[in-house]
Parts: sequence; structure tokens; C-alpha cells
Amino acid sequence: MTNKKLRFYTYIGAVFMAAYTSLPGYINSSFLTTFIPEDYIGWLYALASIVTVALMVITPKLINRWGNRQVLLWLTVLSLVSIVPLAGPIFSYTPNIYLTLTAFALYVILGYLTRYTLDVYLENISDDKGTGLIRGIYMTFYNLAWLVSPFAAAYLVTTSSYNLVYAVAGVILIPLLLITIFKLKETGCDHCISLKSSVWLSLKNIWKRRIPEADNIRRILIIDFLLNLFYALMVVYMPLYLHNHIGLSWGEIGLAFTVMLVPFVLFELPLGKVADKWLGEKEILISGIIIITISTAACAYLIAPDWILWAGLLFVTRTGASTIEIMKETYLFKKISGQDTGVVALSRINVPLSYLVGPVFVSLILMYCDFRYIFLGLSLTMLVGLKYAWELVDTK
Repeated sequence: MTNKKLRFYTYIGAVFMAAYTSLPGYINSSFLTTFIPEDYIGWLYALASIVTVALMVITPKLINRWGNRQVLLWLTVLSLVSIVPLAGPIFSYTPNIYLTLTAFALYVILGYLTRYTLDVYLENISDDKGTGLIRGIYMTFYNLAWLVSPFAAAYLVTTSSYNLVYAVAGVILIPLLLITIFKLKETGCDHCISLKSSVWLSLKNIWKRRIPEADNIRRILIIDFLLNLFYALMVVYMPLYLHNHIGLSWGEIGLAFTVMLVPFVLFELPLGKVADKWLGEKEILISGIIIITISTAACAYLIAPDWILWAGLLFVTRTGASTIEIMKETYLFKKISGQDTGVVALSRINVPLSYLVGPVFVSLILMYCDFRYIFLGLSLTMLVGLKYAWELVDTK
């Protein structure tokens, strides 16, 4: 099977993986408030993130030993198992709080790890010349699932319950399992045992400038972390803010979030092409950071319970986020090869790490300020990314 066909099946698999993650994505925090107080939600994410970071460190070794496809297969099976307790009442099962919270943590952890293995697999079957286009297509497929998920989740919650959302997410993941078994194959680099695949050694080499482009990789990883911190705080706290503090219904939130996610589908693929053919990533990346900084700050000052206004403002925040996302993905994967699983792991560790830092960030803000100032603090943090984007050496 050609790499082109393998990439196609990887794109399709990414859609189902994204749907599994995104369908409950914006109702997770509200679901958890039926078991634990609102203030504890961030700490549950933090605990899951600690475990994820630890597992991310050893995953490249598992990939080197067993092959990426085999690891992806087992992660998908475990993900299906983890979703069952969350959908318990759908199957006439009375949820136990400890089992439910454990299952939720596993659901989060396995989602991170599965996406990482898909990233490594795609990198193994890609070439640097078309990285912007390949990552653009991949992210567009991935974000299509995120686009429809908020509205679908809101509909399922209002017509049934939170548990139905998780049940549907589990069913959606089954096609990824089938694609992995019947359509993907082990690639030539799956068993490439390289010192670069060690997460700790990759971090050490980047920090001490022992590899080419170490400074630029370090800068793009910092920008990557800032973007993931933005996602973490928005995913956990924006639904709570709009529902509990602004007073929007779940139906209105679903509509607003659907509009909000349109930029990821509209902009990432064309921007990837532009970065490949004309501008490079630096200028576009800087523009995205400016947009996300200003629009996120505005979230602290919009208090009207009007879903259309919120949809418009959130659309602008994600215009900035989608611009940063595709540029940092394109830049990073142009700088590494399929053997650099440790560097890819460092990038994907940024996701759980952001959920680890997020609760501390929010706790410090809420000690002195109102809930809405979470977004002002986040805006100022995103501004830090300008320094690192400005220092990047462009690929063009």
C-alpha cells in the first residue's frame, strides 16, 4: 500500500479519534460537577495529566519495540473499555463515583496517547516538502469532528443525558479500531530504534543545543505549550462560565461553540499551503498570536447573555488559535523526521502539561479576581508567545 493511501486512512482515523475526544469535550466539566464540586475539576484533570506525562515518556520506547500500529491498536481497545463506565446508566448500570472518576481519567489519558501514536504514524509516511499540506489536511479532518461535536453534544444532553454523549463517543471510536486492524500497516520506521526517540534525551539535546535547529525547536515547543494552555482553560472553564455565570442554555452554547470552531476547518489547510509555497510560518504565526491575545482579553469584558455575540467573539479567538496551530505543527514537523518520536512526544506532552498547569493558573487568579479574569490572565500569557515567534528562523 502506498504512503498516499496510508495517509488517507490516517486522516479518516483521525476524524473518529477526534470525535471520540471532542463529542464529550465541552460537557466534560459539567458532567463532572454531578460528582464533584466545580473547584475540584481542574485538579482531576491535573492528576490525569501527571499520569499522561509519565506514560508519554515511555510510549516512544513501546513504539520502538512493538511498532506504532500495534500500540495504536491496544490504545484504541483500552479507550473503548474506559468509556463504558461513563455511559453506565445507558446500560442500566448505576454509576459508582470512584469508578466513574477513574474511568474519566483513563478516558482523558488514553485520548492523549492515541492522538500521539497517530501523529507519529503520519510523520513516518510523510515527507518534509509537503509537510504544510499534509498537516493541513490532517488537522482539517481532525477539526471537522470538533466542528460538529458541540452542537451534537448539546442535543444529546438536552434530549437524554450526559451519559448518552459518552455512549455515542464509544460507538464512534469503533471505526478507528477497524481501520487500524484492516487498513494500516507497520511502516519502515516503526521499529527504527534511535537515541533521538528517548523523551528525556530529546529534551536534553534541545536544551543543550546538541542537535540541529535546537533553538528553533525549543521556541516552537514553548509556543505549542502556550496554545495548549489556551485550549485547556477554554475547554474546561469557558462552558462553565457561559452556563453558570453568563446564563446561556446548553442549546445556545452548542450553537456558539459550533460557530467558534469553523476557523479550524476554513483556515488551516490554505494556511498550510501558503506556508509551504510562499511565506513560511513566522509571519503567519505572529499574526495568529496577536489575534488570539486581543480576542481572549475581550472575553473578560463581554457579559451579555447573547449567544450570537459570544459566537462571534469566540470565532475570532479560534481564528487566532487555528493560525497558530497549523503554523506550529508545520514548523515542528519540517524540523524533525519520523524517527524523532521523542520530540513528537515532547510536543504532545504539552497537552496534559497544560492541564496540569491550568488549575494552578486558575487558582492564583481566583484568589484575587472574579471568574471572568481567567481570560484576561490567559490573554497576557499568550502575549509571551510573541517573543518566541519573533526569534524563530523561518523555513522560507
